[in-house]
Amino acid sequence: MKITKLELFHISIPFTKPYKLSRAYGTLYNAHAVIIKVHTDEGIVGLGEADPMNPFTEEIPASVMVVIRDAIAPHLMGKDPTQISTLESTLDRVVSGNLTARGAVNMALYDILGKANNVPAYTLLGGLYNASLPILNGVGSGTPEEDAAIIEELVEQGYHSFMIKMGALPITDEIKRLISVKKCFADRINVLVDANQGWELKDTLEFIDGIKGYRPDLFEQPIKRWNIEGMKRIRERSPCPLCADESLVTINDAANLIRERAVDAFSIKVSKNGGLTKAKKIAHVAEAFGIRCLMNSMLEFGITQAASLQLGCTMTNLLDIGHAYGSVLRMSDDVTDFGSNISRAIVTVPTGNGLGVNLDEDKLKRYTEDYLMIDDR
Repeated sequence: MKITKLELFHISIPFTKPYKLSRAYGTLYNAHAVIIKVHTDEGIVGLGEADPMNPFTEEIPASVMVVIRDAIAPHLMGKDPTQISTLESTLDRVVSGNLTARGAVNMALYDILGKANNVPAYTLLGGLYNASLPILNGVGSGTPEEDAAIIEELVEQGYHSFMIKMGALPITDEIKRLISVKKCFADRINVLVDANQGWELKDTLEFIDGIKGYRPDLFEQPIKRWNIEGMKRIRERSPCPLCADESLVTINDAANLIRERAVDAFSIKVSKNGGLTKAKKIAHVAEAFGIRCLMNSMLEFGITQAASLQLGCTMTNLLDIGHAYGSVLRMSDDVTDFGSNISRAIVTVPTGNGLGVNLDEDKLKRYTEDYLMIDDR
C-alpha cells in the first residue's frame, strides 16, 4: 500500500454560544480545525484532524496546512502508511515542533492501519480496557448564579464532572465561584478548576488560601507553562491534585515534570501532544511513575475526539472522573458522526475499523474556508 494524495481542509464552525476562557485565551466564538484525508492506492482513506489554537499552541490553521504541504508531505508520498513507526521516526528528524500538524497525520495513519486490518485503532494501541467513559463538561467563566444554572441543567442530563474555567475574573470573584459551586452541589459532582495559565503564582496561592474547606477534585495549569518552579510551590500548597496541561507537550516535558515532582496528574490531548503514538508514550511514562491522566481536549471536532477515545479506552491510569469527550456538543455542528457515541453523559467507544468515525462530505464542503491538495500523480 502507498500514499498517493493528501487533502487538507481548514474548517470553521461556530460554538452554540460564546465560550469564555481565561485572560490568556479570551472569549471564543468559532472553532477552527484542519481536516486531513490521506489517500492510498488501495482506496483506503485515513482521516486526521489538527486543532491549533494560538496562543495555546504555536500553530494556526494556515501554518498547519503549509507545514504539511511543504515539510511533511514530501516524506509521506509514495510511502507505506501502515509503517507508522518508520514514518514517525523520519518526521521526527525532518520536522521541528508543529505537533498539531504531526498529530493530524498520525491519526490518519492509524485510521488507515485499522481499516486495512479490519480492527478498531484501540486494538493496535493495546486493546480495550474501558468500553465507555463518563464525560467531563466545561463551564465557561461566569457569575456564581450562571455557573449554578448551567451545572444544574447538566446534572439533570446525567453529567457529574465539571471543569470550571477561571482566569478571567479577579481572584476574589473566582474564590466565590468555587465556594458557591461546592456549597450548592457538595459531593454530587466532581469539580475541576482550570485557569488556563491566566494567573500569576501569587494569584494562585491567594486562591488556594481563599478556598480552604472547599476542595476541588483537580487543579489544572493555573500559571504559565514554563514556570515549573511555580508549579512545584502550588503543588505543595494545593488541597487537591495538580495537573499539567500547557506544561505537558512532549515526552521530554513529561520527563521533566516527573523529575521535578511538579504535578500529580497529566492532561493528555492527542492533538496537542502530536498524535496517538506520542500521546501513548506520555501515558505509559505517566503510568510507570504512578501519575494518573485526564483525557482532555482542545476545541475539537469528531476525528480528534475519536482518536483520543481510541487511546483513552486502553488506559489503566485514568483519573476516576469524567473525561473530555463532549467537545462536539459545544459546537453548533460537526463534520463527523462522533456525537452518535454520546448518550446521557457517557461516551461509548465506536467499534468500527480505524478511528471508527465517518465524515459528512456535504458538511465538510459547507464549512471549509481553505483547501489544499498534494498529489504525486
